[in-house]
Formats: sequence, C-alpha cells, structure tokens
Amino acid sequence: MAVGRMGPCGLNTFHVHLRSAELQLVIEGRLITEMVPENGVLDADGKRRVIKNEVGPLQLTPFYQGSIHTQFNPDCSDVTFVASFASEDFGAGQVLDETFAFTDNLIAAAFGQSIAGENIDSVRQAIPLSIALGVEECLQQCGIEKTQ
Repeated sequence: MAVGRMGPCGLNTFHVHLRSAELQLVIEGRLITEMVPENGVLDADGKRRVIKNEVGPLQLTPFYQGSIHTQFNPDCSDVTFVASFASEDFGAGQVLDETFAFTDNLIAAAFGQSIAGENIDSVRQAIPLSIALGVEECLQQCGIEKTQ
C-alpha cells in the first residue's frame, strides 16, 4: 500500500504497474482518473477505450494490471489517497520517461514527423519524472504560475 498526496492542479503522469492491479481510494479531495486497457479493447464506436472517472472522498477506482493510467487533481486544494496493490513489488514505469530513454533514431522513427530529430533532446529534458502541474485552466483558476 502507498499513501499519496497531490497538490493543487497536480498530475500523476502516465504510468503503468506491470506486476499488479491497483485500487486507489481518495481520502480527501477529488481526482479525475483515466486509464487505457490493453490493445484490442475498444469502445462502442470502435475506438480505443479510455476509462475516465471522477473519484471523490471515500470512493475508489481500479487500475488494471499493465494498463497505462493517470490521475489529475482538478482543484485548488490537496488530494490525499491510498493505493493498494496485490504485490509487494508492483513495479511502476513512467511511460514518457521510459519511451524517451530509447535512442534518438528509434524515437524519431516511432513518432514520425510529430517530433523533429533535432528536438528530441529538448523534449526528453522537459518530461517530468512523476507528479507535474496539470491543465492550464486549473492553474489559472488556482492562481498558480506555470513553471518553465
């Protein structure tokens, strides 16, 4: 189990637990969560399924083992939560950090024209390791200056 606190407009960046599912219980505050299950799980329109939840005090949500997921605090106060796992070594992988650990040539090939080869290192340096500030509207609403 883990107890976590996320500040106003905090975003727990895209991550995955390879060795366990997670149950996340909000103690105080509110989280907006999103999760993408494995390949081939589609919605009614045939698009990749994204499971989105709003989780308030004393509510919980599951994150399936191996699913990419994220949590966002849309409010101007802290969120406290408890995360429980089925394994003492649940593993955690930050998706963007792991992706940009590959060589520049592989990254450029994987992203095609969306990231120019000469810009890969600047993108790599800008990736937060875990908790980051979130959505622009939340920052403005809470009077929080965006860090560069």
